Amino acid sequence: VSVILLGGDKMFFTPKYELRVRLPQVQGLARGSVVSLSGVPIGNIEKVSFIEGASEVEVMLKIEKSVRDRITLGSLATVKTQGALGDKYIYISPGPVGEKALEEGALIKTDKTPDFLDLISSKGAEMGEIVEVVKELRTLFYNLNHENRSARLMNHLVEATGEMKTVMIEARETFQLMRTEAIQPLASVLRKVDAGQGTLGALINDPSLHNRIQSFLGEPARNRFLKPLIRDSIQTHEKKSE
Repeated sequence: VSVILLGGDKMFFTPKYELRVRLPQVQGLARGSVVSLSGVPIGNIEKVSFIEGASEVEVMLKIEKSVRDRITLGSLATVKTQGALGDKYIYISPGPVGEKALEEGALIKTDKTPDFLDLISSKGAEMGEIVEVVKELRTLFYNLNHENRSARLMNHLVEATGEMKTVMIEARETFQLMRTEAIQPLASVLRKVDAGQGTLGALINDPSLHNRIQSFLGEPARNRFLKPLIRDSIQTHEKKSE
């Protein structure tokens, strides 16, 4: 008693009450394991026993009465791992404030979410693949940074970006120059032609002038020679076939 009092651990004399938790497996929990509420130790496991006619295990908790109002109907209990040695303990998440507190011997609902370390152990193969990916990334970054390659690569990218910017500026200036010196005069000429101005405009827009030119020139010369030429070619082909 003197050792307990001098050590400041007065939980031995603190009023407590009992709550129960049912788990599919205790994962190393034993009598004396810690029970915490939001990470604060509030008690210990009193007893671990099998349930007759069921596959679950019932864990009896001894909890301080001073925190009874915080363990309400919405509270959840789960098994977690503590420290590097992997000690198991019961972690209770407090329920909504204002809800009714759990009575003596009541059953706390369990959280089905697995513990992080348990999840890692159950996903050993997948974790191995993640480790391999990390190794590959390490090799990639090592090769990029070896002999200051990444800095040189960034310098080359900056230089290429500057050169591309210069090319784009020159292309824009060239296009503007072409638009001023070539496109605009050509557009002016086409507008005049479309309006019927000048000789070319008259030829395109005045059908009577076209008809006069055709009547003046008469039947095209090729029509007078094309028919005899075709007829002669057909007769020659027929003679060769015979």
